[in-house]
Amino acid sequence: MRVFFALLLIANIAFAVFQWLLPYEQLFGEQKKVPAAEQLQLLTDANTQVVSEAEVVAKAEARVEAESDPLAEAVARIEKEVEAERSRLATEDNSDKRVCYTIGPIKDKARAIEISGRYSGKQVETTIKSNLEKEYQGVMVYIGGHKTRSGAVKTANRLAAKGITDHIIVSSPERSNILSLGVFGLKRNADRLKRRVEKLGFSVKTELRYRERTIYWLYAEQSSEADLLQLLEVADNESGISQIPTQCLPTRAKNNKIRALKGQA
Repeated sequence: MRVFFALLLIANIAFAVFQWLLPYEQLFGEQKKVPAAEQLQLLTDANTQVVSEAEVVAKAEARVEAESDPLAEAVARIEKEVEAERSRLATEDNSDKRVCYTIGPIKDKARAIEISGRYSGKQVETTIKSNLEKEYQGVMVYIGGHKTRSGAVKTANRLAAKGITDHIIVSSPERSNILSLGVFGLKRNADRLKRRVEKLGFSVKTELRYRERTIYWLYAEQSSEADLLQLLEVADNESGISQIPTQCLPTRAKNNKIRALKGQA
């Protein structure tokens, strides 16, 4: 037993000397060191650009506008052109320099076309207009009150016996079996015959007579820079056709140009 304890003691002393001569780290190798955690770095300290929320929103809106519908871009462009055209027209000289007149009345369409051709040949714009008008014929002198045609014939025979032979029996939707003594362009001639027949013992009446027919008028425009044209002939004036100065119709050229621009949108 003592021998065992002596051996154990000697072993411990030998191990102690061995460790003193050769350290533990060299005997088992150095333990791998664990790297220390990297220190956190602020974005403001780093070489990094910081983008605010407002800048992000602004860039997004700019990108949306850049990628907008081409139709919206076209509409915006047309609106700018219209506005520019309005500004230009506002600065233009808007004084009306046209000279306008009406030619007529013309009772025959073919003649209206022929007269229009005279002015059109001189670079004058003309427009033919027509309307149904009552044309004055004159004053009719007549004897009425006959219920039948035979009654009108008896009155005519009585007048003929007293020297008045110019008469005719007329029937119309308004009245029938009247004895017309004539239609006079001048009222004084109609009144003279009326007094003459009344002195013979007849009841005489007078009435203004009209007839409906199509009347033609020419509307003409020419520039004030040119001399006023007078292309009517003597025969035209004798037929009652005149060239009458009139107010020019409103021009729509500028408004039509703006509407055309809008129509492109």
